[in-house]
Amino acid sequence: MAENIDQDASTVLEYHERTKHHLHRNARSLGYMDWDNQPNPFRFWESSGRIQLPLISKDRERHYHELYKRRQAAEPMGLESIAAFLELSLALSAWKKYGSSQWSLRVNPSSGNLHPTECYLILPETKGNPACLAHYSPLVHGLEVRSKLDEATAEVLSSAGGFGVVLTSIYWREAWKYGERAFRYCNHDVGHALAALGFSASLQGWSSALVASVSSRSLDEALGLDRVSWPESEEEHADCFSWIGGKAPSPGTVEALLQSCKGLDFEAAPNQLSTNHASWDVIDSVSDATRSPGQPSERIAFETTPWTTSADSSLSADAIVRRRRSAQGYDFQRSVMDRETFLNMMERVLPLGYAPFDGFPFEPQVHLALFIHNVVGLDSGLYLLVRNTGQREELQSLLAKDFSWEPVERDFPLYVLRHGDFREQAMRISCHQEIAGASAFSLGMLTRFRPLIEEAPWAYPRLFWETGLVGQVLYLEAEAHGLRGTGIGCFFDDEMHKLLGLADATYQTLYHFTVGYPAEDSRLQTLEPYHHLAQDKVPM
Repeated sequence: MAENIDQDASTVLEYHERTKHHLHRNARSLGYMDWDNQPNPFRFWESSGRIQLPLISKDRERHYHELYKRRQAAEPMGLESIAAFLELSLALSAWKKYGSSQWSLRVNPSSGNLHPTECYLILPETKGNPACLAHYSPLVHGLEVRSKLDEATAEVLSSAGGFGVVLTSIYWREAWKYGERAFRYCNHDVGHALAALGFSASLQGWSSALVASVSSRSLDEALGLDRVSWPESEEEHADCFSWIGGKAPSPGTVEALLQSCKGLDFEAAPNQLSTNHASWDVIDSVSDATRSPGQPSERIAFETTPWTTSADSSLSADAIVRRRRSAQGYDFQRSVMDRETFLNMMERVLPLGYAPFDGFPFEPQVHLALFIHNVVGLDSGLYLLVRNTGQREELQSLLAKDFSWEPVERDFPLYVLRHGDFREQAMRISCHQEIAGASAFSLGMLTRFRPLIEEAPWAYPRLFWETGLVGQVLYLEAEAHGLRGTGIGCFFDDEMHKLLGLADATYQTLYHFTVGYPAEDSRLQTLEPYHHLAQDKVPM
């Protein structure tokens, strides 16, 4: 086993190094946009039975804080509540139209709006619909029933008072545009989706808990992914299992549930997403090297710590979730925020026992290296938010020796490292993108890296999942306070490391982000997310 771990760790470390962007050389990709083979963003299981889900008639009066703090009164488990849960986590949020072109947006963010993440549910019987394993189709807001469950399995679900959610990834959707770096982005998006599910569960009064003890193989077999005749390069790879509802059942119960699903008959076939494909063997290699054997959870019980900040929002929680967008550009003059709102945002990304971090059963590894550009009440400069205070001493020993480490607030893990204007550095590091400097602030997510990978190569995806969780919090916080966020996947990894004084791979930056006031494109028309259903016309 140790030999396999060493080999897999080497594969992961080599992949990560190979897929870094550099000032004069980007990670390998096709090099052009092959529009004729752009993947269909929607997976369908052809000939499967469909359960049409109802839509929320109007946004409910859910307070902004209910995103984080679960409602006291849980919604009863039924078709309407499950439909609402999916509508506010993985559904369409709008369509954009320009000329003859139109494209959909979703509640959950995705790199390049390509959406490699698919969702499957193991559901109890609801309102005359049988207990089943189903695929969620966001285009039609419906469930595609891949197989009914037997009575014993249905009884396990019913007595447990919840249901299972499995996320999968289609690497081709990202590789079509981003080439070898796509595996990184697919796992960012798993994290985005996990956070979206966690927030939506909170609004229903339910918990959402990732069950780490489940192996990749068990998930593949339970969904029948190992038995599907996939179109070339369009396989789905199981990522993780989450339990939604009440208290998560024991790992043994979850394993028994998945074991019972292995005997199901799956007859429907997946649709083909592209006619032709480019092959990226390095993605297949790192995917194989990071398959989880089932991991013991490092941290399940969270002691909820009271917030010290209390910024509010005039928007309901439902509205905030639906409004989430990625800004394409920022209005430099209006990209301003005050100190209180900024600190509120920083506190929300700390793992203090609230959604979405209360359902992520691993020790926090992600910290934020921040470029503060225009926050009233804070000097411009380079800052660090330490999300796991147990790593503070190690970080201080590895980062540049002349950093000042001035605390911004008493008993708050935010530190000034260096004063000054970092707009130019922020833009240069983020592949010369103006959005990183024209904002109120931007950041890189600095993650403890090599020691974790050498011990457990399968930890690699979950580091990106954690950055996706943080990213989704930042997205919603920006919307809640009249701003807009943008995830940045293109950045020069080692240039960021040089700026921070990092000399080895103990820590690496995995995801960048920026928040400011959006510069809207008035040429774009916005359409309702499910206008096509009312017209009985489904765009393909």
